[in-house]
Amino acid sequence: MNKLAYMKNSVFKMIYFICIFAVINLILYSSEPVGASFYDIVYMDFLIIAISVFFMFIDYKRWKYNYKQIYESVTSGKEINLSILGGNHVFEVWLIKEILKIKDREKNEKVQEVKDNLDEINDYMTKWIHEVKIPLSVCELILDKIEETDISEQLRLEMDRIKFLINQVLYISRASSFSEDLQVDEVNITRIIKAVVKKNASFFIAKKINLNFEDIDFNVITDEKWISYIIDQIINNSCKYMHESGRIDIWGEENDKEVKLYIKDNGIGIEEKDIRRIFDKGFTGENGRQFGKSTGMGLYLSKKIIDKLNHQLKVESEVGSGTEFVIYFYKLSDYFNVNT
Repeated sequence: MNKLAYMKNSVFKMIYFICIFAVINLILYSSEPVGASFYDIVYMDFLIIAISVFFMFIDYKRWKYNYKQIYESVTSGKEINLSILGGNHVFEVWLIKEILKIKDREKNEKVQEVKDNLDEINDYMTKWIHEVKIPLSVCELILDKIEETDISEQLRLEMDRIKFLINQVLYISRASSFSEDLQVDEVNITRIIKAVVKKNASFFIAKKINLNFEDIDFNVITDEKWISYIIDQIINNSCKYMHESGRIDIWGEENDKEVKLYIKDNGIGIEEKDIRRIFDKGFTGENGRQFGKSTGMGLYLSKKIIDKLNHQLKVESEVGSGTEFVIYFYKLSDYFNVNT
């Protein structure tokens, strides 16, 4: 909001002043009865111009104060605060306030409409997922009665895959309202690992994967449901991108600041060019294109939740040797910074 902009905005006032000024000078100079000398007219003109410039300068400062902050808010993309326009009852200021109020109300209505639509979709997805789980449970009961072992195991494996994908959809739908679904508490790592392993048992059996646990009996401050989902995603990915008779090692370390949980496999590994992007939304990388089994959402959502829980997730990998994930659980003093 510079002086040139102010002059452009006040051009009509300036033309009006120049016209009045010229008419007064013309009358004084040409009128015999007045008898004003040339020097008297120049002196009067100087006083008029000086006073006009002074009041124009005051008006410029007031104009700059009223509009500069709102201009900067608009150009920087920040939220516009109506109070910055001050208490001036100038018509232009009042008009801007009214326009902004209307636009702000329209924006809030659209945001609320989108939020309501998302809530409806999430509610529908949650109900649908729970409805789908009922026939899946019935199918599992039927599988228990099938005598042919090979067919039963294959069907059970496919059923577990379906359940894993359904649960993934459920967690994705809940992620939009994460702060409402958060319950931070003291959680035992061993209990979580055992529950995740039990859930993925059919995958381990089908691929003859060897699991090795060591030093995982730690208590950490976290959300049990969400950290179970994250560990489940990591272990499921290890199974997915691993040849038969592979190995997964899970162990923990503790120091004064944190507990670190390591999950390492000897699978196919991740390309170096893909390692920086594995947490990007929808990214599947070379492995996803080769195996065709990845949605690119599991690790994306895991990283998103890890950040909100104020944990940290790191990964190292080498093609042909395997991948290692490390989850950092910080001690209690850091949990005042949980991002909700």
